[in-house]
Amino acid sequence: MTSHQQRIDPRVVRTQRLLKNALFDLLEENSYDQITVQDIADRATVKRATFYLHYNDKQDLVLQCIADLLDELREAIQNNTDDNRQFDFHSGKAHPNFVRMFKHVSEHFCQYQAMLVTNRLPAFTSGLLSVLHNFISDGINMTEPDDSNLSARRDVVIKYVESAYLELIIWWVEYQMPYPEEEMAEMLMNLSIMGPYRVRPYEKTES
Repeated sequence: MTSHQQRIDPRVVRTQRLLKNALFDLLEENSYDQITVQDIADRATVKRATFYLHYNDKQDLVLQCIADLLDELREAIQNNTDDNRQFDFHSGKAHPNFVRMFKHVSEHFCQYQAMLVTNRLPAFTSGLLSVLHNFISDGINMTEPDDSNLSARRDVVIKYVESAYLELIIWWVEYQMPYPEEEMAEMLMNLSIMGPYRVRPYEKTES
């Protein structure tokens, strides 16, 4: 723990938590553009002046919420050398990073739902895509450094996969997490490695 963290007043932490929770509650009920600083302060049961002691405006609060959530996700799925060394990528099982990714979404479901589904906030969508880009890029570069073994150019593969991951997360949240985290992680892992088919449908079988 840094000296800065040790100096943080617990009352500040509590007030900021109240404001963040109020924002997410309101995002579930209203469009982002309709929400005012006064609405947030009222929901958090603090004075409007108190809000401005912590944030410049509504956008400042939103961006801080986004940064906090994405920092947590980034930390949860960062590549671990030991995990990668010990993991069998052809086992059909989910890599721990994939499980942690879906667990993070599940644990912060209300925030993801508020910013990806009820309100599609561009800052959060682009930020999440950036985190996924780095995660996927690092993973592909580590598991297959040889471009000749990829089915398309590396940048195209990475863009294709990151877009699929983003839309799958949005779908999972929108439909109230219809499958458990570990099953989602396993399916996504298999789709990433083998594609959608167990057997290639266009290959001719020998007669």
